[in-house]
Amino acid sequence: MPPPPARPLSLPAVYGHDVVAQAFATALGEALGHAEERIDGLDAVLDPWRAPPAFLDWLIRITGARVEPGWTELQRRKAVDLAPRLAAYRGTRYGLLLEAQEIHGWAPPALVVVDPGKVFGDGDPAPPAGRMLTVTLNTTGTPARNQDQEQDEDEDPEQEQRALESSLARLVRAHCPAHIPFTVAVTGPGGS
Repeated sequence: MPPPPARPLSLPAVYGHDVVAQAFATALGEALGHAEERIDGLDAVLDPWRAPPAFLDWLIRITGARVEPGWTELQRRKAVDLAPRLAAYRGTRYGLLLEAQEIHGWAPPALVVVDPGKVFGDGDPAPPAGRMLTVTLNTTGTPARNQDQEQDEDEDPEQEQRALESSLARLVRAHCPAHIPFTVAVTGPGGS
C-alpha cells in the first residue's frame, strides 16, 4: 500500500517562510497520516453490521452481548447491535421479549410470558410462595427452528423440542432475576 500523501500540519502565518518549521510540519503530517487513516476507518470496525468477522468476538466482549455457542454470524451481529438496549432492560419482560424476537424470531402470541408473581412488576420484592414465572413457546404455524438456522430433514422432533426448551431456558435465565423460579415449555408440533 503506498504511503498517504504528505499532509503538513497547519502552521501560523509567522512560520510561513521558516523552512525548518515547514519541514518539521510535513514530517509530522506524514507520521500522523497513518494514524488518522485508521481513526477515520474506526467506525467500520465498531459497527456490528460492517465489522469484519474477525472483529466480531472482540465486539461481543466489549459490548457485553449475550451470545451462545452455535449462533450464526447474523445472530451474533444482532446480539452486538442489541447489547446497549438489552443492558438497559435486563431483568424486564420487555428485555426478554425483545431478545426473543430479535435473536430467535419468537414473538407474541407464539411466546407467552405468564407472570403471576409479578416478577417483572414494579415494587414487588418477591413473588408469593409457590408462584413462578412461566414462559411458553408455541411452535404451531411457525418454524420450530430459528429463522436464521437451517433445519435438518432427519432431525428427531423430540430432540428438536429439547433443544428449543434448552434455548428458551437460557434466554429466560439471562433475563429473570436469579432468586426467582421459572419454568419453560415448548408446545406445538411434536411438543406437549
